[in-house]
Amino acid sequence: MTQKARSARRHAVRQPAVLTMTDESRHEVQTLDLSHGGISLQTENQIRLAQYCAVSFKIQLGDTNHNVLAMGQVVYSDPDTELGYKTGVQFLRIDEDSRAVFHQLLQESKS
Repeated sequence: MTQKARSARRHAVRQPAVLTMTDESRHEVQTLDLSHGGISLQTENQIRLAQYCAVSFKIQLGDTNHNVLAMGQVVYSDPDTELGYKTGVQFLRIDEDSRAVFHQLLQESKS
């Protein structure tokens, strides 16, 4: 899937996050936007395509901070003159609490 092939509704979310690869290397990244199906991240380095990874970050809804954790696969990592690299992760598995947070966040963005 490329950036242009997205069909899911996206919601801008700018939060520090950690991208952990299967080799246990960790990348400090910034979230850009997310949908039920995936997340776009700002990364300093290009990330190899098709790698499996975990993405973790916090989202504040109301007065509560929620920890979000999702497992996914890198589907693009494109150079960007302003961001370094724009990297997309397609979600493969999301814990139930994180899924509920995404649902609430994406419902609020429709309003």
